[in-house]
Amino acid sequence: MKAVSITALALQLAALVGVSLWLSRPLWLALLFRGAGMLLCAYILDSGMNAAYKTLYALLLSAFPLLGILAYFILRAGGRARKPTPKKAGGAKAGGYAAAKLGGRCGAADGAEYIATGERFFSMLIKDIRAAKKYVLLQFFIVREGELLEELFAALGSLSGRGVKAKFCFDAFGAFRAEKTIRSLCEKNRVEYRAFNRIGWFLNGGINRRNHGKCAVIDGKTAYIGGVNVGDEYVGKTERFGVWKDGGVRFHGGAVDGVIEAFFSAYNFRRGKKESPEPYYNRKSAPAEGEFLNAFFSAPTGEESHLAEVYKTAIYNAKKSVTISTPYLIPDDGVTNALISAAERGVEVRVVIPAVPDKRAVYEVSLVFAEKLKAHGIAVLRYAAGFIHCKNTVIDGEYLLSGSGNMDYRSLYLHYEIGLFARCRRLAEAAEKDILEGAENYAGGEANLKGRALKILAPFM
Repeated sequence: MKAVSITALALQLAALVGVSLWLSRPLWLALLFRGAGMLLCAYILDSGMNAAYKTLYALLLSAFPLLGILAYFILRAGGRARKPTPKKAGGAKAGGYAAAKLGGRCGAADGAEYIATGERFFSMLIKDIRAAKKYVLLQFFIVREGELLEELFAALGSLSGRGVKAKFCFDAFGAFRAEKTIRSLCEKNRVEYRAFNRIGWFLNGGINRRNHGKCAVIDGKTAYIGGVNVGDEYVGKTERFGVWKDGGVRFHGGAVDGVIEAFFSAYNFRRGKKESPEPYYNRKSAPAEGEFLNAFFSAPTGEESHLAEVYKTAIYNAKKSVTISTPYLIPDDGVTNALISAAERGVEVRVVIPAVPDKRAVYEVSLVFAEKLKAHGIAVLRYAAGFIHCKNTVIDGEYLLSGSGNMDYRSLYLHYEIGLFARCRRLAEAAEKDILEGAENYAGGEANLKGRALKILAPFM
């Protein structure tokens, strides 16, 4: 399966480039494509698309009209996705804003626990899976063969004999190397499964729409959200790029229903007959007025980014500090300007990125953004032990944004993401301490010409 997918994708891309160049040779066709490219460019410039995407498409359409037209229809986010239904957050003003922008469900933060390592995340999750009484829902972006995958399915395999349902959702691109093994394990252990948005023999406008979310729900009572995937590097069983730093949050209560809603939005993607999440909701926990936790999912609309709006609003409202960890630092102009504005008005802004990259080209571009932020008084730090993959934003030591979303264009505009917005000092302080532990100051001066040249491609990196 993986060989077929890679071959299909490579052949289609090569054919598109070859055909576009060949068809552009006759003058009348070249002029026709040029005119069509200008019309599409005018449409894009008049749309609500992010400015970086507009610039990239305009340049491509100007230089290679037919190739630019094809690229637009293949690489765009696939049109509009359904926006999550707005929910009220039980009177909590900040939570109400996040709910209005991102949907999801809100509940009390009591019992929520910040998890600082992938090892502990999966240890707790597997224990909860083995104790499940009704059902287990699991969703991951990347799934790799290895010890962790075997351990996870050993736990899932113990459920069917007790009448406990299990559903597993994975992204077809993120798990393409292991898809055959996943299908075999699911069938062997009676786990219902779906691959999100398979890449077939014909490229369509949804190729860039990926399910980057990672979550788990047990019996509608307990949920997990984080940055972890299923791979041995996430639990320290193998070393990739130094120490792989990741984690998440485990919680109970009304916010769990938000994770169920997020799971089924991906599980039902492009399905004619959609499975209702209604039988899985708990609906027993009343939202809290004080400390709260709002679980949400962010879906690409093809234009605006609701996740970016929440980031910007949180940062603009910071009074004392903003502390961020992200594996990829490629924010859009709005988030970048919010960070700079916060620093200029005296807020302490700290951003932690990896010291060891997993994708060299993306890292080169991240360093360009790091230099820009440093020039405006923002402290950029690097996780000295290796690769930091957890995605956390802490505001004033009281608010926490955490989940699967990176601070890059792909998470903001192209991917399905799952996260939480919490007003809980205990969680926020634990996350902030974890972010800064082992982080060292980035002296700067490492951004190079390659990174600056690649920056134009940032929207698709």
